[in-house]
Amino acid sequence: MKKILLKTFYNLGAFTPFHRTTRGKILILTYHRFSREKNPLKTSAGEFAAHLEYLKKHNRVLSLSEAAELMASGKPVPRGATVITIDDGYADACEIAFPLLRKFNFPATLYAVTDFLDEKLWIWTDLMRFVLSETSKDFVSVEFENGEKIEAKLSDAQQRLATASRANSRLKKLPNEQKNAKINEIAETLSVKIPALPTAEYAPVSWAQAREMDANNLCVESHTVTHPILTNINRAQLERELQDSKKRLENVLDRAVENFCYPNGSLDENVWKAVENAGYKSAVTTDYGFNETGANQFALNRIDAQSAIENFAQSVSGFEAFRGKPSS
Repeated sequence: MKKILLKTFYNLGAFTPFHRTTRGKILILTYHRFSREKNPLKTSAGEFAAHLEYLKKHNRVLSLSEAAELMASGKPVPRGATVITIDDGYADACEIAFPLLRKFNFPATLYAVTDFLDEKLWIWTDLMRFVLSETSKDFVSVEFENGEKIEAKLSDAQQRLATASRANSRLKKLPNEQKNAKINEIAETLSVKIPALPTAEYAPVSWAQAREMDANNLCVESHTVTHPILTNINRAQLERELQDSKKRLENVLDRAVENFCYPNGSLDENVWKAVENAGYKSAVTTDYGFNETGANQFALNRIDAQSAIENFAQSVSGFEAFRGKPSS
């Protein structure tokens, strides 16, 4: 019933007036994965095209650098100012999102994990999805150090993905080394051997693709070297994640890299100050909301780009912000 009502609101244009409530503010949208056909964990090509069509009609899409300069300088912000960001650097960003961004002539930013593009590792959150999809077992029981347990049936794909999400939420709380050890322990318990490199489903863009995108208005920026939760690592590791990813990207792209994305949006004052000291000029979180002029450039809010166009319009229009909360 709620979905039907939401679609009716969208079809009637009921969200359009709420764009007035976001004047002087900048919206930063977050995407992760893309697919050819509809997929519950990804934005399909058709859905992404509908998003871009909506933005073309109602918003003004800016590059991240343009938006950051506006917020820092205090200059007037154009109505509907919007930035498109894509996290991690999966191959589908190039295969599916990039051609559509070029078609609409929209700038965007891709935050890349450099060791992922160097084919040295998986994005760690994919490991639980892989393990739970590949295991032949139909039940999993995982106990964590604090006594917390995850027990679940694995009778279908939906249950396996939901269990992977639960496990990842718990793993994010662990120190980095413990997290990695726990993932390996779970894989061994479920009799799954993790390949050294991501399978095609979880593969990164190549550096050649990254250079092509970067030269054509999809700027590639830093999302660390290995994608750890930055609040769970020590100072030396933190500085390596910030500085080495920046240097690697600058060497490949032959330009300055000045923008950063916190893995999982996790930060504290020590982390964002380290980002600033590493030479970045902006950093985005996963905190919900639009951004005001004068906002902390190292703690910028973003809003998830929900796949269904009616949900997307609800978020982008400012309707949710007007109500004071994001939709579930």
